[in-house]
Amino acid sequence: MSGRLRDQVALITGASRGIGYAIAKAYLAEGARVTICGRDEKSLANAVEQLQIAGSVLGISCDVSDLRSVQKMVAATLAQWGRVDLLVNNAGISMTYGRVGEIDPAAWANVIAVNLIGTFNCCHAVIPYMQKQGGGKIINLKGYGADFPSPYVTAYGASKAALVAFTKSLAREYKQDGISVNIFSPGVVKTELITNVSTTPKGADHLSRIDWAIDLMAGPVDRAAALAVKMACMGTEITGKSFHAVSIRRLLLRAARYGINRLWGKR
Repeated sequence: MSGRLRDQVALITGASRGIGYAIAKAYLAEGARVTICGRDEKSLANAVEQLQIAGSVLGISCDVSDLRSVQKMVAATLAQWGRVDLLVNNAGISMTYGRVGEIDPAAWANVIAVNLIGTFNCCHAVIPYMQKQGGGKIINLKGYGADFPSPYVTAYGASKAALVAFTKSLAREYKQDGISVNIFSPGVVKTELITNVSTTPKGADHLSRIDWAIDLMAGPVDRAAALAVKMACMGTEITGKSFHAVSIRRLLLRAARYGINRLWGKR
């Protein structure tokens, strides 16, 4: 690696496994100092142990849907590293599957609380420090729910679509402060989140309905991590943009294999 993030401090949420872990590993390889957070303390400890081989890492147990928990995480990061240059809002869940009239309202609201409000909480806590230090970069992650709305996962789709609008609005609010805010789709990476979907009847049915989209957007976790590195290296003048780990050309080539009927969801 080239050390493109040397002396940079990155805070990555939901990084004890999956895409967040891969991003943390890639940032460490580029010379960054990294704070990772997660709710599962055992998984977090295992991730820190593995990542410490690659560089300087701090692990903090945090529930991003709880503002006080987020504030404590940011304070601990500042105490350890002295600054936050990069915030990667990766934490997300998709734990309620079913039609709106049948699902548990509390479970639906919890997805919004983690995916959308959790991102707000982290931005709210970090931005004042970025302003004081003269700038920074915020990278949000959206999922297939923002691009391909589908039945049974309205909370996930709504939260991810809202993140796109949130990102663009936030970018305009803080451009003059030297803070860039961008979002990217990692493609469909078969992490634990995707695996867990298939464990319920509604979740399995949901996956069967969008199998074409999953194949269209499938990509290795390393590709998502590589894009996250590129975005961390971009100038702050690039802001309010949406990126994709799976190229549009690749999507079109894959779409050609399915035909227009499947592309529009007709089975």
